[in-house]
Amino acid sequence: MSDNITLPEGAGTLLATDEILGVHVLRAKVQTGADGTAVDVSQDDPLPVSLAEPLPAGGNTVGAVHVKPDTAGGLSVYRHIGLNSLGQNVKSSAGQVFGWHLSNTGASGVFVKFYDAAGAPLVGVTTTFMTLYVPAGQVVSAGHTNGIAFSNGIGVGATAGPTEPDTNDPATDAVIVNVFYK
Repeated sequence: MSDNITLPEGAGTLLATDEILGVHVLRAKVQTGADGTAVDVSQDDPLPVSLAEPLPAGGNTVGAVHVKPDTAGGLSVYRHIGLNSLGQNVKSSAGQVFGWHLSNTGASGVFVKFYDAAGAPLVGVTTTFMTLYVPAGQVVSAGHTNGIAFSNGIGVGATAGPTEPDTNDPATDAVIVNVFYK
């Protein structure tokens, strides 16, 4: 079977197709060339492109595709050994949590609670933003590329129970918290 077919209506009208596995597929390929000529765009004949303006000089980042290592501007780390129902302030202004590493060395599971608060939260009173369970003798880690937004600030506390009003402390020094934030 050859490329192109003649339409029955309109004598001599030719429709551009490309024969693929015995089927005519409407030919809609990008082409270049002067008036009256057509060259299919391909790897050997690429589409010519020109910049309207030159790229800016210097060390400007133009559309960073991959995250590159840098010694400045990284995440901050909040670390606390023995987190309990005495709420702790991680950050006193709006921010984002990008991850955590929570460890529970105790014999019972614990609940690490995050708060959207500008100061140290009052565990059992301040509304909990997010609750994470850490089983006895386990580690819970997570990373969030885009971050979790906290509009007022970032606070954290730990309790033995999951409910909002719970203020029962986990075992002494059992909860080790590392929060990665910006």
